[in-house]
Amino acid sequence: MPLVIVPARLESARLPDKPLQLIGNDPLIVHCWRRAMEADIGPVFVATDNETICEVIERAGGHAVLTGEAHSGTDRVALAAEIVDPKGTHQVVINQQGDMPFINPTHLRQFAAGLKDIVEMATAVCELGLVEVRGQDFFRTGVKSHIGLYAFTRHALRKFHSMPQSGREKDVRLEQLRAVGHMEIAFIELPHMPHEVNTPEDLEAANSMIKAAGSHH
Repeated sequence: MPLVIVPARLESARLPDKPLQLIGNDPLIVHCWRRAMEADIGPVFVATDNETICEVIERAGGHAVLTGEAHSGTDRVALAAEIVDPKGTHQVVINQQGDMPFINPTHLRQFAAGLKDIVEMATAVCELGLVEVRGQDFFRTGVKSHIGLYAFTRHALRKFHSMPQSGREKDVRLEQLRAVGHMEIAFIELPHMPHEVNTPEDLEAANSMIKAAGSHH
């Protein structure tokens, strides 16, 4: 059974106090925690640098853990895993990003089911559709989009956390670049790209989706 950790950092350049922004009546981070609980694939913890985030999760009935400074979400997950499971009872840790309030719990279960044979690391992708590529030969190719779900064996998570940040990772703020070329990465395909909340526009769209869902009941 994997350990599921949702990292949440209060600071966000594009959307201040992002995890605490309300979607409907609940903060974004509570929605993300709920999806992980509904998937029921293993114990769930929110890992954060902020006491208010801990409080809102605990008020919702969840478990949160305060970590020190971390370079990335995965580094925060690595710190939290050592706090909540120091003996390494859980062989695999899932890092579920804290910006997908509507991720389908069934898809989280699909992702977890695909982790049986991971060597070091896995992440999720979905098919965006076919694009036509015109060159000397005309062909169609499938375009895949990356979904913010990662999984690591405990050994690989410790290895990731001990590696220095790559220059490119710092420049483009993509933590997965640290693993490229250093770890064996498996790709697990999911059927749908969940709506992410990274900007004020995304937040507005998420609130519209909640309202629309509410009006259908």
